[in-house]
Amino acid sequence: MPIQDGTWKGLPPREELRAGIAEQERHNADLTTYLWYLLPLAEKLGDRVYDVAARSLAESGQDVDAERLRALAEELGTPAGREKYAEQRQRHLAHVTG
Repeated sequence: MPIQDGTWKGLPPREELRAGIAEQERHNADLTTYLWYLLPLAEKLGDRVYDVAARSLAESGQDVDAERLRALAEELGTPAGREKYAEQRQRHLAHVTG
């Protein structure tokens, strides 16, 4: 079976790959990336969600503890906090929706 034109695509230039990797690393290091998921869970299941999430994130290499997550969640729960982190939320949405 012949390879169709749309099947094979070469890699982009090295600089473009490196820029994409750097952006992904920045996104993964941003704790708000995880808070968008944790906020509704904590609302439904309680404050212990931050303890479990902090342990998991720390085991994955993030520099975080439960109190830091709680403080950021509290800030994101205010209008000023939502405004302050609006750009991060939009970047996060772009990452997950492509």
